[in-house]
Amino acid sequence: MASVLNSDLIDVPAANHEAQYNSDDDEVLGEIPVYLTTALAKYMYIFQYPMRNMRFSSRNGPQAARMKPQANMVELDIPLDTRSEFYSTERGEDFAMGMNEKAFKTAYDKRMEEMEEENMYGRSSTAAAGSKKEEELLDRMTLSSTEVPSQTNYVVGAVRDGGLHLTPVRSIIQMRPAFKYIDKIDEKFKAANKRIQDAEKEEAATKPDPSTSKAQALQVTVKNSEKETTARRNAYSMAVRNAEEEPWQPIVYYDDSTHQAEIIYEALFTHKTQPLKSAMTRSQYLNELSGIKQ
Repeated sequence: MASVLNSDLIDVPAANHEAQYNSDDDEVLGEIPVYLTTALAKYMYIFQYPMRNMRFSSRNGPQAARMKPQANMVELDIPLDTRSEFYSTERGEDFAMGMNEKAFKTAYDKRMEEMEEENMYGRSSTAAAGSKKEEELLDRMTLSSTEVPSQTNYVVGAVRDGGLHLTPVRSIIQMRPAFKYIDKIDEKFKAANKRIQDAEKEEAATKPDPSTSKAQALQVTVKNSEKETTARRNAYSMAVRNAEEEPWQPIVYYDDSTHQAEIIYEALFTHKTQPLKSAMTRSQYLNELSGIKQ
């Protein structure tokens, strides 16, 4: 312990911060007036794309957009190049089933269609040459938003004529790929399996069952549907329920090179230059900045 205390680090002189930094030598070169505008404060979002490494352009930009303003949710449909050598046509056909409302055709459905066509036309159209239609492909990817919890207040700044114009940011959201089409495919599979089970039950009901004449013990279970419904509803928070119930509103995406984007950009600058009067003292302002609760 003594060897540590007697090391040469103790003999190092203390740093003289006043000698290294002198405020008199740090001359103020200029002052920039700051203006606050709230014209776009309700609509100012910062979009982050953690999964993308390229900017949007007029060719690869969103082809459709929709928003839930109250829930701060946004969806963007990004086109996919189905002619690319890296695009799997086989998988694209499979995933496209989750983008439409068409039901899956089971073997039972196809058999019933063939029987109806044979009864009407004397033959099945599926067996005719050249009757196979071109399958749909997954030609777009949907980006869904996730709101980033706010840790502080952000502003967007733009400089013009030596002045800095600030607009408060309403929210920051991150856009990531959504795979709703996979969930929809799963729902279609379940519906198709249910149709098969119902068809098998109907066929089994038409056949005589020798076991029906024997006495069987039945176990009856009564479920309280009201309690289950209440518990299921309580599993969701009020915010999630409101977000699900809020309808999507279609919006139009404009590239930054368009005339519409230039008009919106002009709204970042204010033409009112009256000074703002603070409603708090300097000490109160510093306490608000520190985040320390008094």
